[in-house]
Amino acid sequence: MTENEWLGDTSVTDTKVIAEAPGGALSDLGRQAAVEASLPLLSVYFASGEQEVRERAAIAVSAEEPELDIIQAGLRLRVALAAGRRLTALLSSITRRPTFRYELNSAEHVGSLSGALDVNRWVTKQRGGDQDVTFPVLEVRRGARTAENVLASYAALWLLNELKISLNASVATRDAVEYRAVRGLRERLGHLMQSPVLAVCIHDAQAVRTRSALERLLGQVKRRLHRREITHPEPYGDLAEWIDRCLQGRPVVSAGDIDLSVYGARFDSKLFELWCLKTLSQRLAVALNVPDLVVDPGWRRSAPAYRFATYSGALEIFFQRSVAAVDKHHTATWRMDSGRSLGGIPDIVVRCTPTGGATRLAVMDPKLRQRARLPAEELYKILGYLQNFQIQPPVGVVLLYTTDTEVVEPNVFHDKAGGTLISASVNPAASESVTAAALEEVVQTLLNLIDYALPVSTSTASVDGLSEEEAAEQTIVNFREAFVAWGQGKLSEIRPSRDRIRTLIGEDRWDSLEEDVQTMVATADFIGYQLDTIDDFSGPAIGMCAAIEYILYETVVSPVIAENRNWQRQARTFGAAIDVVDNACLGEGAQLAHEVRRYMQSLQLDLAQVQALVPVWQRLNRNYRVPAAHRKVLTQSEWHQLYRLVFGSEALFVRTYDVLSSLTGNEKE
Repeated sequence: MTENEWLGDTSVTDTKVIAEAPGGALSDLGRQAAVEASLPLLSVYFASGEQEVRERAAIAVSAEEPELDIIQAGLRLRVALAAGRRLTALLSSITRRPTFRYELNSAEHVGSLSGALDVNRWVTKQRGGDQDVTFPVLEVRRGARTAENVLASYAALWLLNELKISLNASVATRDAVEYRAVRGLRERLGHLMQSPVLAVCIHDAQAVRTRSALERLLGQVKRRLHRREITHPEPYGDLAEWIDRCLQGRPVVSAGDIDLSVYGARFDSKLFELWCLKTLSQRLAVALNVPDLVVDPGWRRSAPAYRFATYSGALEIFFQRSVAAVDKHHTATWRMDSGRSLGGIPDIVVRCTPTGGATRLAVMDPKLRQRARLPAEELYKILGYLQNFQIQPPVGVVLLYTTDTEVVEPNVFHDKAGGTLISASVNPAASESVTAAALEEVVQTLLNLIDYALPVSTSTASVDGLSEEEAAEQTIVNFREAFVAWGQGKLSEIRPSRDRIRTLIGEDRWDSLEEDVQTMVATADFIGYQLDTIDDFSGPAIGMCAAIEYILYETVVSPVIAENRNWQRQARTFGAAIDVVDNACLGEGAQLAHEVRRYMQSLQLDLAQVQALVPVWQRLNRNYRVPAAHRKVLTQSEWHQLYRLVFGSEALFVRTYDVLSSLTGNEKE
């Protein structure tokens, strides 16, 4: 197959999509799914927002990974073509009904005054001679130099340049259909750029040369859209959303917008490896209850493609890096008499660093091979990597391709030294649930290397018939169980945190907490000060919020709902429990709220003081607890804010305990 053959025609074809595939190749469905999942890895179009509007080489073919470079270049060109079709449609709509603003412009009227006199220029104007009398005036004219029109011009200029450099980086020649498609699209964009609304903004658009400048411009457009200052917002809104996605590193087109049949079987092996890399990161994100990560820009060089950090440690996934490059302590054991070592570069190496522990490694090798029997040859290859680089405990995974759309049970082996060897069969065209089940053992094995206990998955609203909010609540419950289990195994490490919290809140208040809650809060404190600045602080946030929830439930909510299952469901989420207490203080709401009110009165609580805490509890829930439960990343700054809120200057735990202390006091007596 020639280079031009695999590039093929840019038009959408009627190629028959089949589920089966010959040995060593993906099915049509599998190929489409693999490319779609790999778009964030392969496509660099608009991903950085830092491309200057000038000519420069975009992709250089390396000696180490020529196939990956070629497929990236070809896919980048096709993404640019697909994106260009969408952009020209947006720009056509914009030029038909552009926005404008009124501007004051200086002009000169000769012989007579017909307009608003510019007094300042008139009084300073020099007069004399036989020249005609002229009057300086101010005229109101429509101007098209608005932020949204500048953004449209910028996108057009960017894509014009992207088409040029991606064509140069690809292997398409002058007789290839891509060449004609690029030429036609550039002519269309050039014609649109000559329209008055875009032409007047070219100079301003060329000044946008950095990501920060583009973000400022995009922010102005978003504000104008939000304030409804744009008369025809639809195309401008679509353009702003598109570029916003690009800046976040997400692909600008889906695989369905690109003709994928042109890739054929030549690059299937590389596509399968990339799909396994991306899918592994997605399954780990679900297991760790964090958002899907964007690939690190340096993943082709020395940086890990993805990095996950949680309370129990960090996972870093490297693509096609040698074991010695990932961890210098693991050098090859087997050497020639000349001193040359037996190397080798696995497709995926996962570096696992438990909190306070030594680094552990896992070696993974995706193979585009279909096996109806045990893949002994592939497994022994993994064992060779593990033995040669002295990886302890030895953990290896072979990911084989299957056209089966149902779950294929993995083969799992264990040795007597804590080692694990897995052979799992996966299909890019299978459903997400099938893929998740196929990789469940792999994910659990990797998490075991950082001593992380995998919670029960409640990522969809259909789990056990729960709503999305209730499913998130159950996720927190499962996460806390794992959090406590980890902390109980690290009691000596978290002891300073226990002492610190006890000192902050006082001995009596600390002793009012159950042992599991004490462990959870101390673990949250310990981990919060161990994570790096760039890590996700959702885990420590969930643990820190547990202290407030425990006091609220144990004192005024749980005693009332203990015997009533309907009331238990009404107060199942922390937010719902806060609302019940709020209504109880106000004497409003359903029967549950009135029962809670009567119970608080029996404890002789000051309902006004309780009600005064409701807005603070709601802020805790809204700003920290709910985002953490819904796979939102919490920053170190947000963690510090939460710490100050609960145990620091705002002393929410102390205030909550003191206001609701009647029950704890009675229990002590």
